[in-house]
Amino acid sequence: MTRARAVSAPRPATSTLCQRFATSVVAREVLRDVAGILAEEGIAVMPLKGVLFQLVLYDDPAERALLDVDVLVPRRSFGRAIRALTRAGFRPRSASVSLIECALWSPRGLLVDLHRQLFSRRRYRLSTDAVFRRATLDDRLLGVPVQLAHPHDTAAHLIGKFVADHEGSEPLQRLAELAAWARHCGIDPWRLARHLSGCGMLRAARYTFQRGTELSADPFFGAALGALPADPLGRATARLARALISELGPTPLGALPAHLLNSSLASGGISLACSALERLRHAWLSRRGGAGAGHWSPFFGPEATASAARRRRGQLEPKMQRFACH
Repeated sequence: MTRARAVSAPRPATSTLCQRFATSVVAREVLRDVAGILAEEGIAVMPLKGVLFQLVLYDDPAERALLDVDVLVPRRSFGRAIRALTRAGFRPRSASVSLIECALWSPRGLLVDLHRQLFSRRRYRLSTDAVFRRATLDDRLLGVPVQLAHPHDTAAHLIGKFVADHEGSEPLQRLAELAAWARHCGIDPWRLARHLSGCGMLRAARYTFQRGTELSADPFFGAALGALPADPLGRATARLARALISELGPTPLGALPAHLLNSSLASGGISLACSALERLRHAWLSRRGGAGAGHWSPFFGPEATASAARRRRGQLEPKMQRFACH
């Protein structure tokens, strides 16, 4: 597999490229730190999205902007991973509203997003255990062992994030990265469609691929859309979700379209209810300052409270403002 320049966007200014390159160097070292620390504890680590793509997809890592280092660990090891990183000098920063991930400041000054699952409860059927079962162990990329997700699982993650983040501010770049990943890995659209079916992501994929045909000339999206099984209700749901995303945007009801694109309307209702419950739990833990929250406790202490206040004043990076969208 050869690397490719994934996004045909205007090249950023030289100063921006220099900053991105410096960040990519730090991100690589932070990932190496995390993988090494957790390897000593017998905990598998899987790099996700941006840091992974900087390592394997782009010729020049400065082409891929990065705000933090996303990693996935097995659910059963999540608490141990937090404790190991904290002992190594990582500082708890915040917990996502969905309680599927937490953010820690690394000693090198870059945030680490530690995930225990890719999507919030009952959204799709892409379990963390299944993702690790399909993964490949690699110890050459960084000199420490990391688990590399199966290309189909990475594509599924990109599709789910495109929907969960309501397309984000740069939908074309996200779509171009998905298409570039498919080319890089030689993904067959028909095999990908079967995988997405098993993960309960056909409707999310239909929405994403349809948007790809509208916004991009890349042939991957037409081929991938054509590989999906017939689903008249799914097509209608995707159209409704598109209308709602445009209408609701980043409002309190903005998460509704993503739940509509679950494997079925019933599953969407369940995942929406679970999301509401997790929000209530997060609010309850915040009010209690994390008391009795186990490994979540450090993320609801004074520092986390101060950080939440700064977020309300709009002083934090966009990524942290989107934490509730997972």
